[in-house]
Amino acid sequence: MTDLKYTRFLAECITVEADDASGLTEDEMYGVYVSWCFLNGLNPGVQRVFWAAMAQGGHHQRRLRAGRYFRPGLGMTGPAAVDYILSSQPSLV
Repeated sequence: MTDLKYTRFLAECITVEADDASGLTEDEMYGVYVSWCFLNGLNPGVQRVFWAAMAQGGHHQRRLRAGRYFRPGLGMTGPAAVDYILSSQPSLV
């Protein structure tokens, strides 16, 4: 996947929140990316390449919360976010 497509993913699916207390875990962020790829007929890149692109795009800050790394100040939005949430929480359907 090209850097342009990672940029498109960020523009369509990731929001920057004013509150740094909120954020996305790495599992959530990569999960939304996989859902976005599925909805757009794309093959997801491997996680190593995905995280390198996120760091290059300025989303490299990580902080430990409850034993897991997360990206503070980020949220998810759009159809890929809905797909990810429903896929990861089948009880909501």
